Amino acid sequence: MKVGKYRKKAREILFKTLYSYDLKGENLSDILKYYIEEFKRDNKGKINTKTVEYANSIAKGIEKHLKEIDKIIERHLKGWRLERLGYLERALLRLGTYELVFSDIQDKGRVFIDILDLAKCYLPEEDSIKFINGVLSGIFKKITKKYQSDKRKTIS
Repeated sequence: MKVGKYRKKAREILFKTLYSYDLKGENLSDILKYYIEEFKRDNKGKINTKTVEYANSIAKGIEKHLKEIDKIIERHLKGWRLERLGYLERALLRLGTYELVFSDIQDKGRVFIDILDLAKCYLPEEDSIKFINGVLSGIFKKITKKYQSDKRKTIS
């Protein structure tokens, strides 16, 4: 299985998990287990162990950094507050922000593609998709600029 395939599946499972977590406020790892089992049922018991491992890893990271993730998102919302966003939008932004800022994944562009693919599947409005893209792009540009600045300081 290609690297991108298992991560894409894990991102969809995580998206559903974060949506339910935000909606119900239950234990994140219990919700994740439910969606992994649901994925298995939908796929005749088949799920790649890398998908499960990646989903668990990202879920733990999001849980650990949730307050920081929300603060980062809030700084990039223009004219909006995080609590005014829909559950779907919040779930996508939290997942994307974690992977762009906190994960060590090399292919950050793939994160954008997968998050926007999920947005297209689950969000009915084109404006919502553009909104998600705009917020994540702003976060990514800021992180990239900070990384380049830090790199220059180390070289000097």
